[in-house]
Amino acid sequence: MHIKRLEIKNWLGIHELSFNPGKINKISGDSGTGKTSMIEGLEKLFTNKNRRTEVIRHGDSEAELLVELDDRLEVSRKVRSEKADYLKIKHDSKAVTSTESYLRKLINGEIFRPIEFVKKPADEQARIILNMLDIPWSTEDITSWFGEVPEADYQLHILQILKQIESGYYAERESLNREINLLKANIEGIKRDLPANYDGNEWRGVNLQDLYRQLSDAEDANKKLDAAKQLIDNLNLRVDDIKQRAETAREGKRLEYSRQRDNLKSSIDSISRNIESEQAKINDTDRRINDEYIRLDDQLQREIERLKTQYQAKKQFAREQIQNEVEQSRVFISEYQRQLSEAKTKFSNVDDLEKKDIDRINEYELQQIELEQTKTGNAQNTIHDLIWVDTEPLKTKAHEAAEMKEYLREWERMNDIIREKVTPKEERSCELTVKIQKARELPKELLKTASLPIDGLEVDEKGRIRIDGTLIDGLSEGEAITFAFKLAKAQAGELKVICVDGWQNLGGDMQEAIILEAQNDDLQYFITETIPGKEFDIQVEG
Repeated sequence: MHIKRLEIKNWLGIHELSFNPGKINKISGDSGTGKTSMIEGLEKLFTNKNRRTEVIRHGDSEAELLVELDDRLEVSRKVRSEKADYLKIKHDSKAVTSTESYLRKLINGEIFRPIEFVKKPADEQARIILNMLDIPWSTEDITSWFGEVPEADYQLHILQILKQIESGYYAERESLNREINLLKANIEGIKRDLPANYDGNEWRGVNLQDLYRQLSDAEDANKKLDAAKQLIDNLNLRVDDIKQRAETAREGKRLEYSRQRDNLKSSIDSISRNIESEQAKINDTDRRINDEYIRLDDQLQREIERLKTQYQAKKQFAREQIQNEVEQSRVFISEYQRQLSEAKTKFSNVDDLEKKDIDRINEYELQQIELEQTKTGNAQNTIHDLIWVDTEPLKTKAHEAAEMKEYLREWERMNDIIREKVTPKEERSCELTVKIQKARELPKELLKTASLPIDGLEVDEKGRIRIDGTLIDGLSEGEAITFAFKLAKAQAGELKVICVDGWQNLGGDMQEAIILEAQNDDLQYFITETIPGKEFDIQVEG
């Protein structure tokens, strides 16, 4: 199926174009005359793809693209700036439904411009080629292969999906193996801190409390034996010590009562002197009064008459003051006599008190000696009843068990790490290895069922495209163009059209080879060539 008529209006650089294409159509002219615009118009018609933001000719509001095919199918597409685009497909003998999808079946929009295909990045070229490989698959297949539906972009080709799955599993396994190595390093660190050949099961059942109770009982029995022997051996020393302490206590009491006697004697003497002093004041009352009278009389004589009354008052005051002192002295004498009586009584009782305290000390001395003798008797019984135990083996065993139990928690932690972390991760790592291998083997198996578009084309185990063994990004420019043309021909839709934009950039040999093939195949060619200074021109051949 070829294009019989082509009309373009107000599209990019084309104001109006209408012609009947032949088998080979060479469009030439200077840059900006509309050559590429025509190619992009054809692309828009059948794929509805724009390569530019503004496609309507400047100053207009609508662009129109129309083709008529040699089977009488007519396609009209209008691109409008003020309202929605318009598409119409009609055929004088059959109805057409699902218009956009129908048009896309007519032309392989990914490859009908082979020179543009060559300019695409290698990964984009690989995507286009892989999409040409019809390998049926479903999510049920994925589940049957891997036991799950792994995370991947399921819009891609199945070979690319498998590569993503492989990479995902590989990354997960790498992460798991790093974690396993870290955990094993942690385990080795714990092992280094444990005693050699440490077995926690051996020490978990050891009753440490019972061992230390046995050791404590033995040590207590030994202490009692030691104490009993010491009591017996030191009895005389303790009795002598008791006697010495009793003698010291007696001497202390003697000194204490001697000081009391001296203090009481001093107190009696002081009180007696106080009584004598106060009595002397009483006995000297008349003389003191007479002396005061004489002094006051002398003063009175020296004072003037008007002071007589005042001197009489002073005399009366002096008399009262002296009489008060006398009365006070009588009170002091009475109190001193009472204190003197008490002191004499105490003095007379000192000997009795001293004797009683000495008797109590003597009695306490006898009681303590008797108590020590009783203890010695009990010690003899203790020595008879108890047997000396060598506690060193018990102590060594208990200390060793205590030390070994200190490691038990780390030993259990190490086993928990192995059981709960390392083992599950190792099992998952092995499972991932199987899945990675499966993801690597599946492409080879699937490619056996795929129909490759051209000879020499192959897809390696990594999903990369090779031509006769060479990666597509390793092809020379000539090899890449030759491959692109072969692919375009092999994958052309029902409308067998190939567009070549930039003819002038191809070498003479390449141009000659393309024209030669174009003259002998069943495809229709639209070729653009830039010729400086030349106006837009179309040459139709065949």
